[in-house]
Amino acid sequence: MRKYVSCFLVLILISCNSSDSDTEAVVTTISDNTSTTITQTDNDTSSKDTTTTTLAANEEYVFDKEKMSPFTGLELPPELWLKRPRRVIAFKIDNNFNARPQSGIQEADAVFEVLVEGGMTRLLAFFYDKTSTYLGPIRSARPTDPTLVRPYGGVLVVSGATGGLITDINSLGVRVLEEQPSPVMFRISDRKAPHNLYADTELVREDVDSKGFPFNPPAEPIYRFGTNQDNWLKGANRLTVKFSDTTTIIWKLDDKQYSRFIIDSYAPTEDAVAHNFVTRDGYSDILKSETVVVIQGPLYNDEATTLPSVLTVGVGPAYVFNNGKYITGNWRRTDISESFELYDDNQNLIYVPPSSQWVHVLPLSGEVTWSDS
Repeated sequence: MRKYVSCFLVLILISCNSSDSDTEAVVTTISDNTSTTITQTDNDTSSKDTTTTTLAANEEYVFDKEKMSPFTGLELPPELWLKRPRRVIAFKIDNNFNARPQSGIQEADAVFEVLVEGGMTRLLAFFYDKTSTYLGPIRSARPTDPTLVRPYGGVLVVSGATGGLITDINSLGVRVLEEQPSPVMFRISDRKAPHNLYADTELVREDVDSKGFPFNPPAEPIYRFGTNQDNWLKGANRLTVKFSDTTTIIWKLDDKQYSRFIIDSYAPTEDAVAHNFVTRDGYSDILKSETVVVIQGPLYNDEATTLPSVLTVGVGPAYVFNNGKYITGNWRRTDISESFELYDDNQNLIYVPPSSQWVHVLPLSGEVTWSDS
């Protein structure tokens, strides 16, 4: 696995050319043997919104890693940052239709979504300043996971892994916690295995502390946050992120947050359905995020496990969506120990609005589309 995460990818990026307001814009990304067409339709693709809104230029924003969340860019109240834990914990969450609705991910600091075998996805729920007493279902590790956890010095929490993968993950500088006895982790009775392993994030944190895992310094932000971005384009009230022929995610803007829907060909119905969470006491609601980020990388089969993985080192297409607006560009990083850097099509840094974040790690064969409707 190491030879894949340490190599540097150079992609040819062909940017969208703006035309008149009634035309359709197409962005095509090309790699060695894969091309992806990304189509976007709206009534105002060529105009920039420079009105004074929550995304208006504000040069005073400065990220403070002691007092701000590295996963949202938001300032924390003193009662939180003064007692901030000294480690990031990332939980691998099942996204099989038998695992939905999940629990606790609505309380995560941020969520990354990654392709796994069968065209399905699994989630990485990051917990640093937030907590959940009922998080799950927790599933096994995959090769892409350590490349996303490594920048924050985090511990990866999983139910287990394919033989040899844990050793490989440790060799990349990421510690792994597998299934632990109750009450740290527990099996619930109303779900069938393997979709029934849950955890209390603070009991997991205490368990990790007792095992002597190293602490991480205050984490760097997942990418640059800021409110000084002035080149947003209109026309992204509805987003479609197609991971594969079996899994498509749809986000619909509701007020200032995107609500999440999923199309899953493995499910009893292949229609788009609300992707909900459920609490321990039975309360259920739709998952939401203020900001949706998509980064695309080449799909490869991990050498040790043969499992499908997405390369997250190098350069690739990137998309940022917030409050019905969007920016297209590319992501860059040269090592898995680094945070992602996002650049727009003019190669200027993208400053992502401080807000809740959902990050799709999409293969180049995937598709991203957006529109106003």
